[in-house]
Amino acid sequence: MAGKAKIKSALTGYGFILPTFVFLIWFMYYPVYQALNGAFTDWDGFNSPNYIGMDNFVRMFSDEVLRQSVVNALIWVALSIVLAVIPPFFVAELIFHLKNERAQYLYRTFFVVPIVIPGIVTILLWRFLYQGDGALNQLLDIVGLGSLKQLWLGDPNIALYSIILMGFPWISAFNLLIFYSGLQSITSEIIEAAKLEGATGWKRVRTIDIPLSAPQLRLIMILTLIGSLQNIIPPLIMTNGGPGYSTYVPILHMYNVSTVNGEFGYGMAIALVMFVAILLLTLLNMRLIKSDS
Repeated sequence: MAGKAKIKSALTGYGFILPTFVFLIWFMYYPVYQALNGAFTDWDGFNSPNYIGMDNFVRMFSDEVLRQSVVNALIWVALSIVLAVIPPFFVAELIFHLKNERAQYLYRTFFVVPIVIPGIVTILLWRFLYQGDGALNQLLDIVGLGSLKQLWLGDPNIALYSIILMGFPWISAFNLLIFYSGLQSITSEIIEAAKLEGATGWKRVRTIDIPLSAPQLRLIMILTLIGSLQNIIPPLIMTNGGPGYSTYVPILHMYNVSTVNGEFGYGMAIALVMFVAILLLTLLNMRLIKSDS
């Protein structure tokens, strides 16, 4: 009887999670399988796909737009990693070293509250700030720096950097909390030993905090790498890849060739290459930045 009760209990549990597996397979894994097959076809999204072998992948080598978008994406990734690591870690250090725990809590809350604002609102706000007659250029006029006014989203030389650098002061609440939790995990014994050795202030940050925050650093770098390569909303909303192709990125190119040009097969091929590239870069990142834990 006990054996039957255990089997019945197990079947009941599996029955509850079965819908989750069904939805997971249908909405996550089946599209991946479909994209793998579609990458080797010429498909307009309506008619039956025609198998064309490696033609889509060969086409990528002569795709000038894709080449430019890859360069833009590499710049985006490099700057995004810098902005995702340095400002949040610096602020986490400042908050962590406050003597008053209540003050630590208040400052953490102050930096985390903006996370409730939808990302699209932030993007639209910065698009308004970057307009030719927007708040940024008006502010430069007010402080007597009118000569520095720019067409921030209209100049192909600076449009990409304008999008990447939006969000000043670049303190991600998620990254801040990750670094702060890493600092909290440093034991009091290590801190006391560091004091006895004279490792205080910036010397302690250099020799203790940064090395022991390596696991958090690795996590944030990997997530930023993946997020940057998949970030389609800012360039789509702010410039749609323009002016010219100065803010084009591979995922936006994939979107446009699929939905605008109706070349879903080619779009799937780009998506497949992006998946492999992100996977390889992530594995390389994990090998280069080893955790000490």
